[in-house]
Amino acid sequence: MKGFAIGVLGSLSLLTAMMPLLAQPSPAPNRGGPLTITSDTQEGNARSGIFIARGNVRMVYPSRQVDAVSDMAEYDTRRRIITLRGNVLVQQENNTLRADVVVYTIDTGKIEALPVPQKQVQSVYMIKENPEKPAPQISPTPAPGATIP
Repeated sequence: MKGFAIGVLGSLSLLTAMMPLLAQPSPAPNRGGPLTITSDTQEGNARSGIFIARGNVRMVYPSRQVDAVSDMAEYDTRRRIITLRGNVLVQQENNTLRADVVVYTIDTGKIEALPVPQKQVQSVYMIKENPEKPAPQISPTPAPGATIP
C-alpha cells in the first residue's frame, strides 16, 4: 500500500507538543495539546510521511492561540515542517500574517513567509504600550553636529 487516506471531509488531529506555528520567546517545555486541521479532503503517505489537506483548510492550535486558514496544508513528519499554501492568513491573538506560502520548521522555530509573485507579505503586530515606561519625547533640538536644511 503506497498511501492511505486520512480522511475526506474530515479533520486531522495531531497530538503533539512540537508544532507551534508562530515562534514565541522561551516556549515552555512540553507545551502542547491538539493541533487540528480541518479541510475538504486529506490524504497521507505512510512511506514518505507527507500528509496533505486541501480545500478550505483551517488549522487551529489552541495552546499557542494560533488560527490559520489556507487553500492547502502539507505536514512533512520526517523533516518536521508544516507548509501552508494559497491565501494564507495566520492569526495569533491580535497579530496577523498574510502570505501566499508560510513554511514553519518545527525544530528551529523558523518561519518563512513568501508572497504571490509581484506582491508582498503583510504582518500586523499589536504592540502594547508599557505603562511603566512612557514613550520617548521627540526633541525639536537637533543632535550635536546635525545640520538643519
